[in-house]
Amino acid sequence: MLCETRDLTKIYRGNHGVPAVDRACVSVDRAETIGFFGESGSGKSTLGMMIAGLTSPTSGQILFKGERISMRYPKEVRRSIQILFQHPETSFNPQLELIKSLTEPYRVYGLPYEYSEMLEYLSGFGIYEEHLYRRPSQLSGGELQRAALARILLVRPELIILDEPTSMLDVITQVQILNILKRYQRESDAAFIFVSHNSTLCRSFCDRIYSVQKGVFTPMDKEE
Repeated sequence: MLCETRDLTKIYRGNHGVPAVDRACVSVDRAETIGFFGESGSGKSTLGMMIAGLTSPTSGQILFKGERISMRYPKEVRRSIQILFQHPETSFNPQLELIKSLTEPYRVYGLPYEYSEMLEYLSGFGIYEEHLYRRPSQLSGGELQRAALARILLVRPELIILDEPTSMLDVITQVQILNILKRYQRESDAAFIFVSHNSTLCRSFCDRIYSVQKGVFTPMDKEE
């Protein structure tokens, strides 16, 4: 099993002890896509944020490759587990030109860098040189989401949390994003956790689905 949670719970302060995530036990294996399906506020994004290492659990465990991991993930775990957000503008510093954000993984993870090779790589996501010297506010939502995905896939993650990654995009861009993800999964055996309130999309994109209601994650029959 690539990643699993054991009784993972999150209770926010001021929520009168009511858990946002209640003893969640979920798992995902290599080359598998699981879905978290539920309404807004059900806890599905909170669990994704905990698995990504961005929110601390109140109790429970997260295991990655059979080893328990705690907050402040080591660099290699941070590289292996990435998250693509619903609102791509949150992934970029609004004051920086796009090129500054897109070259950051090269610096952080010591990846070999050649400007021409980076341009060729980005072209596969519909991002070209003229985009690189614009700030996020000067780009469309679709351009930003493709840039965010390009930055994530550059580090070759083993697990990607997809938090409503296409809900704010037009249909053409949605298809582009999902096709890029499917191709990457075929090439790398990466696992995906797909967070969505769209049951049709969950059924078509996911191998297994967890229904999420009031913080409780329940395996769901895809035909339901």
